[in-house]
Amino acid sequence: MIRAALRTGLISLALALGATAALAASFKATVEKPPADQGDTFELVLSVIGRDSLEPPNISPLNKDFEILDRGKRSRMESLNGRMVEVNEWVLTLAPKRAGHLVIPALTLGSETSAPIEMNVAPGSTAEPPDDGPIALSVDVLGTPPFYLQSEIPVVVRMYDRVGALEASADQPAADGATFTPDGTLKRFSRIYGRQRYRVVELRYIMRPQRTGTIQISSVALRASIPTSPPGAQEQARALGRPAMPWLGGGFDSGRKVTVFANPVEVTILPRPAGVTGWFLPARAVRLKETWSSPPAKAKVGVALTRTLRLEVQGASPAQLPPLKPAETDGVRQYADEEHPEAAQVGGAPGAVAEVHITVVPTRAGSITLPAVTVPWWNIATNRAETAQLPPVTLQVAGSADPAGLAPPPAPAAKSAPKPQATPGDDAPLPWRDIAAIALVVVIIASFLLFSGRRAGRRASAIPQPPERPVAAPPARPGRPTPTRPAVRRPMVMAPDERAAAGAVEAACEAGHATAAYRAYLDWNRASGPGHSGTASARTPAMAAALHEVSRHLYAGEGDTWDGRGFRSAFTAERKAALKPTKARTARGLAPLYPKAR
Repeated sequence: MIRAALRTGLISLALALGATAALAASFKATVEKPPADQGDTFELVLSVIGRDSLEPPNISPLNKDFEILDRGKRSRMESLNGRMVEVNEWVLTLAPKRAGHLVIPALTLGSETSAPIEMNVAPGSTAEPPDDGPIALSVDVLGTPPFYLQSEIPVVVRMYDRVGALEASADQPAADGATFTPDGTLKRFSRIYGRQRYRVVELRYIMRPQRTGTIQISSVALRASIPTSPPGAQEQARALGRPAMPWLGGGFDSGRKVTVFANPVEVTILPRPAGVTGWFLPARAVRLKETWSSPPAKAKVGVALTRTLRLEVQGASPAQLPPLKPAETDGVRQYADEEHPEAAQVGGAPGAVAEVHITVVPTRAGSITLPAVTVPWWNIATNRAETAQLPPVTLQVAGSADPAGLAPPPAPAAKSAPKPQATPGDDAPLPWRDIAAIALVVVIIASFLLFSGRRAGRRASAIPQPPERPVAAPPARPGRPTPTRPAVRRPMVMAPDERAAAGAVEAACEAGHATAAYRAYLDWNRASGPGHSGTASARTPAMAAALHEVSRHLYAGEGDTWDGRGFRSAFTAERKAALKPTKARTARGLAPLYPKAR
């Protein structure tokens, strides 16, 4: 019967996991590094999660507004709801056929459909070979002027090859007054210009101007080796729209060495506008949004709320976005996580977004107002300063049952590392399919242990147990008692020295090591007297608040920095409180252990 139950449980578990994978599968479309103008190429990623598809998605609707230059497929693993699932992606290299408002239509994969993506493509120079030679090189500045100091300007170097170069290498762009940094890996695709098919290789760079005025990007050299062929073979290949074949010349060779140059490019860099101070953010549009994990009007003392701020900027790069740091406010503690700005489509145009999660912990009851969040920026379309702003938020904080106003910090496990920081969404309730799968696993394990225990008990009862043999004690020496062997040997635990532990606490606070300070405090607390045997208790309110803060930093993953000076100040007050004499209590009715002689 138990075997039948196990078999049924395994089948049910397999069906539940299969249903979970099927439900987790989804088909979506995303754009990586949206095009800066009409002459720019970009990648469209079509991904399916939780399964694979032998049939590729239907991409024919893309031919209306985009030219498909290249296509490929890749596979990777991703964590979803605590489980590793397979993600299969089709990567398409696209080029806009025209400027203006374009839409990547909804694409289908079997019965699933992706959401459409809108984008605005600025007019620009179309990417074409600068000459009709067998191999050519061009340098193009992407984006739309004006360009300001401290901005990031995308630059692309393209090699056009129509004869099948055996090898090629290009220099990195250089300019007096600007630096260049590679941006991503190179792209390779084929494209037809006129009646000729070219192999195009793109290398992207980020130009960072260091001064104002006109900056000239020097001519970039391309050194290549092109195949040799007999007279007429190359012209015939051109007529057919194919690259020349190196073996037409009677065998493979190292080819003919050639060097081509790209024309120099000038970029005008404008200075920061007069009167603009602080962080300078040139952009075309800026939006600032916020969300709360729970209503601010229902806040409680010591209960954390999560505030999410999102900044969306059109026409700027991720490095130009200012940090979103909360202003210090009396009555609350705020801990902001690290921001990760990234390039994205904002209002259908290239831009950047940044998101930060702020943990807000009220420390007193009553009405607390968080100040407005403002982001000043420069509108490059109207050439004037503007401000994106969120209004002030008022917290109606209810009192806490804890007299100190804060929940006591959790007692850490001995010599344990801090818990990893939770990712957004970890506290969300599990779906019913995950709960069912977990319950099935628990039932199967319990049934297996019960079945194994019964079989082991039957085998143990069937085997006759040998009679116990008396253990001979070692012979006793004359005049000495018989030695006895202890059942358990316990190691000797040395109590920590109070002064050494206090010095360790102060040294850890000075170095800013929260973990070392917390462990040294436990050692000092153990050595400071009875009633504090290595626990995270405190004699003073200041020490209780300091322990609460370090526990949040170590075990709740809140806060990027830790206030070592505040902890040291609270510890100094704690040491003074520990030195105060306490009235000793003597038990009544008990005679002294060593009575004095009369």
